[in-house]
Amino acid sequence: MNILITGCGSGLGQSLLEESIERNHSVFPHYRNSSSHFSGDICDNGFSDKLGEYVREKNIDVFVNSAAIYCGGPLVETSDSDIEKTIFTNLTSQILMLKKVFSYFIEKKSGLIININSLSGIYPAKNESVYSASKFGLRGFSKSLQLEAIGTGVEVLDVYPGAIQTRMTESRPNYSTLMDSNEVASQILDLISNKKHYVNEVILRKRNESSST
Repeated sequence: MNILITGCGSGLGQSLLEESIERNHSVFPHYRNSSSHFSGDICDNGFSDKLGEYVREKNIDVFVNSAAIYCGGPLVETSDSDIEKTIFTNLTSQILMLKKVFSYFIEKKSGLIININSLSGIYPAKNESVYSASKFGLRGFSKSLQLEAIGTGVEVLDVYPGAIQTRMTESRPNYSTLMDSNEVASQILDLISNKKHYVNEVILRKRNESSST
């Protein structure tokens, strides 16, 4: 089974890569910048075409869509450029990539797409209006794609993690209480090992956790 994971340079993507290697999966990591691995900015013009060629070349079976950015703070203090960048990175570029991957999986009548979303895509939080909008958008897109995939042999699964110990959250006063990225990665990769999936979304959060992201 060949697995492609985006956003392996840091955070959950890096943990997913490390856990995949630990499990002896045939894994193909994506980095924003790399001279020895598949790389590129997912927002660059033509990246989705490049990705489409790569998934065919490597006969990818599982696509873990993990690359994303965070945008927080009051809306009136958020720059227009940050709004545009967040929506394009977390939603538009995701749709363009998934179109290519989904098309390839449809052709071979099999494949698993795992979208790493966020609890912000279900439960919005204060000062995360733009980030939540991008994640709500990805959720809506993915839910529709799940219906489109019925009967094709392709599965689309959404994962909504709560707050994780990553570079994105290191400034939080409660950082030490957040979920461990390696434990979250292990939970996500367990979904791949199932021969048949009976769920299309998974929420991962600590008990009594009230904040998202």
